[in-house]
Amino acid sequence: MNKDVLLELAKNLNTEYEIGIWSETTDFFERQDNIADFSIRYDENQFNIVIKLKEFSLNATKTIFASLVRFVEYKSTFYVREDKENSIEFYLLSSTDNKKAFLFHIVFQ
Repeated sequence: MNKDVLLELAKNLNTEYEIGIWSETTDFFERQDNIADFSIRYDENQFNIVIKLKEFSLNATKTIFASLVRFVEYKSTFYVREDKENSIEFYLLSSTDNKKAFLFHIVFQ
């Protein structure tokens, strides 16, 4: 699966803004010792998240991402990872049986 397939799946789901997802995600990031700074913005049916790690590494990124997924995911969850030169990006889509969903675009730096 690539990012385009995941984004196409999201079009068939209700990814409207959900305050609970924003609150839970913010709470999760505030509790992480290895995050220097983060921002969360909702735009065009997706949450755009930028995370600056104290020490950027693939291992730290994967650990935080896996913990976040376990913390906020719904019943069905898909994600795609893209490795860039100075960042690692994830597209995360999680949904319920009733088509309620959230879409995250997360950039780790």
